[in-house]
Amino acid sequence: MLSRRTREDGIILIELDKSADLNGAHVIDAAPSAGIAPSIAVNYMVERLRPVKIAEVRSHYFPHVSLVNNGIASQPKIELYKYENYGAKLVLISRNFVMEDGEVSYLIAEKIYSFLMKKNAKDYYLLTGVRLTGSRGVYIASTDPEGVRAFTKAGAKLLRSLDEVPADKLSSHLMHLYLKGTGRVWLLAAEVMPYFPDPAAAKDLLELLSRVLKFEIDLGKLEEEIRRQKEIIEEFRRDYEKMLQDRVRGEKEPHYIG
Repeated sequence: MLSRRTREDGIILIELDKSADLNGAHVIDAAPSAGIAPSIAVNYMVERLRPVKIAEVRSHYFPHVSLVNNGIASQPKIELYKYENYGAKLVLISRNFVMEDGEVSYLIAEKIYSFLMKKNAKDYYLLTGVRLTGSRGVYIASTDPEGVRAFTKAGAKLLRSLDEVPADKLSSHLMHLYLKGTGRVWLLAAEVMPYFPDPAAAKDLLELLSRVLKFEIDLGKLEEEIRRQKEIIEEFRRDYEKMLQDRVRGEKEPHYIG
């Protein structure tokens, strides 16, 4: 069995901007979950807000796959971005793969947490996707009553119970490190359509976050994607209904024995 030190040596956090001021920043992490709404939301923020990349994490413990973006293949990595404008200061944690190895995930989460604590970024927001009622909305849970009130006032619903946080090991460990360290943790769970990528749920998350954390973001491109997806789903529904109708008609046609 590999020692902790040996495992730690296989995890590298590269600090790209040592002068980055993260004091008081809100850390936003997207948990890989149903509907991938959190990942869509954070990636959209990176695309539209154009934050500065301040660090990235690389490790040979990440999944052994090549990710293709705009025709360019790359290895999995975790990227940390800083955005600051008009009083809003955010740290975005971006990744597009799942980590389920408990021990390795903890070591990676510990490294990210230590980096953020050194920079005094004490507020942590975990975005995830769930299927609870089938009705659109975002649910909030937090150890901070004042923070819960701010989100419910902005339109979030109170999350009464959640037997298991719908997140992979990495995000779960990072959340628990923040719970033990600063206690300033918010879980935002968007109601999702689990069998398709859900940009509408991502929009729900972004609208809520922008109202509470006081940043502006143009959602026009995301709304175009929502309309396009609705058209695709509606076309799929029509084709499926036609297939069923054709099958029923075929079963009702008379058959002759001759």
